[in-house]
Formats: sequence, structure tokens, C-alpha cells
Amino acid sequence: MDWFLIALIGPVLYAITNHIDKYILEKYFKAGEVGAIVLFSALFSFVALPVIFIIEPSVFTVSIITKIALMVSGSLNVVCLILYLKALQDDEVSVVAPFYQTIPIFGFILGYFILGETLNRQELLSALIILIGTTIVSFDFSDGKPKFKKRVAFLMLTSSVLFAIIGVVFKTIAVDEGFWLSIFWSLSGNIMIGSLIFLFVKSYRLQFLKVFKVNSKAILAVSSLNELIFISADGMTAFATLLAPISLVMIVNGFQPIFVFIIGVVMTLFFPKFGSESLTKNDLIQKILAIIFIASGTILLNFSR
Repeated sequence: MDWFLIALIGPVLYAITNHIDKYILEKYFKAGEVGAIVLFSALFSFVALPVIFIIEPSVFTVSIITKIALMVSGSLNVVCLILYLKALQDDEVSVVAPFYQTIPIFGFILGYFILGETLNRQELLSALIILIGTTIVSFDFSDGKPKFKKRVAFLMLTSSVLFAIIGVVFKTIAVDEGFWLSIFWSLSGNIMIGSLIFLFVKSYRLQFLKVFKVNSKAILAVSSLNELIFISADGMTAFATLLAPISLVMIVNGFQPIFVFIIGVVMTLFFPKFGSESLTKNDLIQKILAIIFIASGTILLNFSR
């Protein structure tokens, strides 16, 4: 199979998980209870650890400092998930998901200050174009006048900054220690923070336990499917980087907001009980314009490398 088709599977699957997240929130947690999803996602890593250990038995040979760094990185993943779910409660998937295209921008900024990397004019222009796109989608025009979505923008930009930090830490260590060893301890961090949240955050613990009493089979089935799709997306993206330059794969990943939008339109028109998006003329123009800017900026950014 051509590398492009393989790379394309990743953003399609990521877009599907975005909509499943929204479906779970609206179907089962209408009162704003994200704790069950957070804990399930964090503790689901237990399933992957034995498999990784079989693949890479030397995971325990790494230094304690490296273990801590990767576990902290993994813990931040859970924080990012909380921020993302909170934003998803406030707005549509096609508004929330595009903010993740700012991650490369923050990655470049971190590289500049931490690693001494430099930014050329094309990279700065790319960042500006992406920011214009996210700014467009950050406004609500439903009342006839623009209203800035401060909460959604703050939650998602904070999540993107943390994801950029996670990426820098993970890639720095994985280059020397290997992918499987790094992912093992990163997932261990997920489990660690998930366990701490379960023990010390009562509201999240009660929400998680409630899942096993009300609609437990349905929630667990949908959540498990969602996690498997997300893991598959990660796997296909990683596999694509073995067949083509990372920069090209990242260009393809930049089209995730487009797939999010397309899936949202299809669901609204044909499967509204699973989710819907506003398809008014003004909203469509706003979303399409934002996607054009974000996709263009992402492509330009990756061609600058």
C-alpha cells in the first residue's frame, strides 16, 4: 500500500475518535462528568504494558531519571485529555479539533528556547497562517456580532502547549532509548496519574464507579472501541513514518480538521442521533475558512523543514 494512503488512515481515525468523544459526553455524561472517561483512558494503558514488555523485555534497564521524565510526560497526557474534554463540552468537534494544529508551532517555540533551534521566515509565516485559522474558529457569530470563545481557546491552547512539551520530552528520550521502552514508561505515567486521580479526586472516582452501575456495558464497549481506534491511529501514523519522511506524514496529519468537518457533516445529515453540527451558512463559511488557513499553514510549515 502506498505510504500516502497509510498516512491518511491516521488523521481519519483521529477524527473518528474526536466524534466518539463528543458522542460519549453527550450520550452518557450530560451533567459534565468527564471523570469516567479520563480514568478509563488512563487506566486502559494497563492493557498495553504486558504487550510492550513482551516486545521489549529490557524496559526496566533504563535509568531512574529517564523513567521519571517519561512518566511525568505520560501524566501530562492525562491533563491534556481533561482540558480537551472540557473544551469538547463547550463546543462542537469541528471547532475544538483544529486547535491541535497549533502543536507544531509550540514545538518550534520550545525548540528555539530549549534546544537553540532557529526559525526561518517560512516557519514564522506558517505559524501566523495557522494562528489566523484558529482565531477564525475562536469566534462565535451566532448573536450577529463576534464573541471570542475565551474558555475553549484557553483550554485547547493550553492542551496544545502541554502536548508540545510531551513531544519534545518523548522524542528526545526515544532517540537514545528506543520507541517501545519510551512508550512503556510514558503509559506507566498514564496509569500513575490515573491511579492518583482515582484515589484523591472523589468526584472523578464516583463518576468512574457509576459507569459500572448505569449503562456499564454500553459505555465500556464504546470507550474500549474508542481507545482501540486511537491506538490504531497512533500505530498507522508511526508506521507511515517508516515509509516516508516524517515531515510528509505530518503534512497529511494536518488534514485532520478536514476529516473532522466532513464526518460532522455526514453525521448531521444522515446519522443525527450520533451527533450533529451547526450547518448554517455563516457557520459553514467560518469553519471552511478556518480549515483552509490551518491546512495551508500546516503544509507550508512542514515544507519549511
